[in-house]
Amino acid sequence: MNKHNKDNKDNKNNKNNRYNLIVNANILTYVSDKPIIKNLENNSNLIKLRNYSILFNDNEIIDIGTYKELKEKYNLRLVDIDNIIDVNNYWVFPGLIDCHTHLLFAGSRIDEFILRQKGYSYQDIAKSGGGIKYTVNQTTNESLQNLKKLLIHRLQLLKNYQTKIVEIKNGYAIDLDKELEHLKLIKEVSKQLNIIIIPTFLAHIPDDNFEYYLKKLSDNASKIRELTDYFDIFVDKTAFNLNQTLKILEILKDYNFRFRFHVNEFQDDGFIDKAVELFNDYNIVSFDHLLVLTDRNIENLRRMNERRSVFGVIMPSTSWFLAKNYANAKLLQENGIPICLATDYNAGSSNALSLQFVSNLAAIYLKLDIDDIFAYLTINPAFLLNLKAGQIRKGFLPIFSFINFKDYREFFFSLTTL
Repeated sequence: MNKHNKDNKDNKNNKNNRYNLIVNANILTYVSDKPIIKNLENNSNLIKLRNYSILFNDNEIIDIGTYKELKEKYNLRLVDIDNIIDVNNYWVFPGLIDCHTHLLFAGSRIDEFILRQKGYSYQDIAKSGGGIKYTVNQTTNESLQNLKKLLIHRLQLLKNYQTKIVEIKNGYAIDLDKELEHLKLIKEVSKQLNIIIIPTFLAHIPDDNFEYYLKKLSDNASKIRELTDYFDIFVDKTAFNLNQTLKILEILKDYNFRFRFHVNEFQDDGFIDKAVELFNDYNIVSFDHLLVLTDRNIENLRRMNERRSVFGVIMPSTSWFLAKNYANAKLLQENGIPICLATDYNAGSSNALSLQFVSNLAAIYLKLDIDDIFAYLTINPAFLLNLKAGQIRKGFLPIFSFINFKDYREFFFSLTTL
C-alpha cells in the first residue's frame, strides 16, 4: 500500500473542498438500513467492487466510483487532494468494530490459567478470591497514569489488527468513585488516539454492602450518564443476581441509557425472560455471551426483535480460552436475532485482541458463513453502537480497514498478521 502525503501551499481553497482519495481498491461492504440477520445470495446487501476509488474528507465518505468517474464528477485536481492511498488492488473493508471489551485493567491472571489446566473452573477460582476480584485489587491499586499507559498499549496492538472502533467497559474497581475515574480515563484516551472508543459503564460485581452500592449508584447516575450512553450489567450468580439487577434498573429508569447485559454465560440467569416484560420501559440493545439458551429464551429474544433490534453478542474467543461450549449462533439466525461478534478481551477469560482470530473461530466452531461473519464485525456492531459506520457508503464515517489479501476470504481463513 502506497500513501502519498502532499503539502499544499494553496490554503486559500475552502476547507470543505479538501479531499482524501483511496485508489485501486477492492471494496467489500454491506449497504443496508437495518442489521443483517443472514446474507441471502438471491437478495444480498453485500457489495463487492473491484478497482474502485473512495473519495472522503475528515468527516465523511463523499463518494465511491472509478477514479475516472470521481475525477470528472468532482473536477478533481491533485492540488485538491491531501492524501492519495493506493491499495494496489487489495481489499478495503469498513473499519472493523470490536463491540465488547474490558481493555482497562492491571495485573496478570497467569496463575489462574495454570489452575484451569489442573481442572479448576472459572467459578471455583472466583469463589476463592481469584478471578474478577483479583483484577479489581490489582486495578484499584494501580495509578491512573500507569492504567492509561496499559490502555494505550493495548489499543495500539488492537489497531495493528485493523480494529478501528472499539467499545471499552470499566468495571474493575467496584467502588463507584473509582469506576467514574476509570470511565473518565477511557474518554480521555479516546481523544488522544486515532481510534473511535465507545465507553460503557459496567456494573461488574457488587460491593459487599449491596444497599450502599445502590445508594452510591443513585447518587452518581447523572454523572455516569454524562460520560456514556451505555450501561451494562453482569447478570450471574457470581455477580449481580436477577433481583439485584432489577433493583439497579429501577434506579436507572429515568436516565435514558442504552442497556446491555452479560447473560447466560454459565447458566440461564433468568433475565432474558424477565427482560421481555421490561422492554417497553428500558432501551435494551444487547444480550452478550448467550452460551446457554433455553427454548423460552429464544422465544423471548424473537419477540423482542419483532419490536426493535436487540443484538446477541457472541464471543467465541472466550469459549476457546476457557475450553467451554460455544454459543448456538445458527439458532439465533434461524429466529431472526441479529448477531455481533467481539473479542471480549479481558483480564482472565479472553486474551485475544484480534477480530481476525474471532472470525476464524466463528467459521470453525460456530459454523457461520464468512459473509455473515463479515456483517457481524462491521454493519451490525455499528447499529448496536448507534454509529454511522460499518458501511462504505456516502455520508458515512470515513473509517476503513485495509486487508492485505488478494482474496477477501483469506481474512477469515488465515491467522497471519494483517
